Amino acid sequence: MSELENLSSGNGDLVVVGSSAGGIEALSILVSTLPANFPAPIVLAQHLDPNRPSSLDTILQRRTPLSVEVIHSRSNLQPGTIYVVPSNRHVSIVDGHVEVQSTHPKRPTPSVDLLLSSAAEV
Repeated sequence: MSELENLSSGNGDLVVVGSSAGGIEALSILVSTLPANFPAPIVLAQHLDPNRPSSLDTILQRRTPLSVEVIHSRSNLQPGTIYVVPSNRHVSIVDGHVEVQSTHPKRPTPSVDLLLSSAAEV
């Protein structure tokens, strides 16, 4: 099976959500409605203060039965897992993986545009 086919067990489903700093409540509500057997990976990017650590993963983990992971390096996308983009970092979707990208000084971080554009190519 190719890396691309691994994306959500071969069905190609992927959920990508971008939010502003005020979106924590909406993200919490969203993840609280997802069943434990949700059939697709979910990547969440939230614009945050780059000088402060984020607790988004901890907040969301309290609201969902799904696994919640902060993206630190290249990770294979797995169904039923929520991937949180760390503050002050960009990520993109490449070949069924989510990976941290080098910074782009002219873009706010994380760049939801970069994430959505790369996901659309999958």
